Amino acid sequence: MKKLMLVCIATISFFSVISAEAASHRKQVYLDQYDLDKDGNLIQSEFNQARQHKFDFADENKDGVVTEDEYVFEYTNRMDKQLEKDRKGQVKQTVVRFKSLDKSENKRMEWKEYQASGKRSFKRYDVNEDGVINEQDPQPVKKEWKKSKKVQTAQEIAGRKQSTLRRAKRILKMPTTHSREGFFTKYDLNENATIDQKEFNARRRQDFDRADEDQNGWLSEQEYIFEYENRLDKQIARTRKAAIKQTHVRFGVLDDNENGKMTFIEFQLSGKRSFTRWDTNKDGMVNMNDPAPEKHKHHDKDKSHDKKKTTKSVAKY
Repeated sequence: MKKLMLVCIATISFFSVISAEAASHRKQVYLDQYDLDKDGNLIQSEFNQARQHKFDFADENKDGVVTEDEYVFEYTNRMDKQLEKDRKGQVKQTVVRFKSLDKSENKRMEWKEYQASGKRSFKRYDVNEDGVINEQDPQPVKKEWKKSKKVQTAQEIAGRKQSTLRRAKRILKMPTTHSREGFFTKYDLNENATIDQKEFNARRRQDFDRADEDQNGWLSEQEYIFEYENRLDKQIARTRKAAIKQTHVRFGVLDDNENGKMTFIEFQLSGKRSFTRWDTNKDGMVNMNDPAPEKHKHHDKDKSHDKKKTTKSVAKY
């Protein structure tokens, strides 16, 4: 019972860390991981078989148990492969973004071209149009996309599903101004919960000048991509460090008898809970027809107690 509580606490405490295991909390990725015959229906026996395969793969010396080093190594290997895919995708998108901003199509991005997109983003969040962005501005209205009346082919539907799955599997998340929170993180330099034009332009200018390596007043595609790759690699390093740390914590939680060796039975304890969580209609099968599971509910009076237990459970890692 105590170990079960620690599992829940550790999961909640480190939920913000991006990892392949965290991605399993999304149903589409969960099904992709365990639905062996890819029929869209995951039954218990199929799930158990897939879990056994994952366990055996991590058990590098084939002694029937998984040590902490084996567990972390297997996870790190999977993570690095996904990060490599994510990085390639991000760089590819950066090329597309450069071409989009280079309105004159002369393979150089002038300040005015760079700033044009900045003005659009500032206007988006300055909903009341008073020249500053703060709590007085309501959330911007999302654009409503008209659904195409064109009947999609089976191939197009499958392609769209694969595209959605690729996005869901991403581990690498770069800070983005596509959300209000991300916008303030980047542009609220003095952290006073207000962004005015001067502050916004100062940060934009700073970013532009940093990318302009030869200081000639404009950005080449190579400069634009190089600056982004530099930030990308720093984010990858942060992501790896946090995720590996969480993996050590996760092993400590799964190793129920705390002997440094995880058996399949111990490994399956978390597996059974995840299957139960997703099988919300309790028909013994997980598919996209299952309603979304309820969010975990926490009571304030338990917070200090839970925090103390969490600290104790992760201290030795």
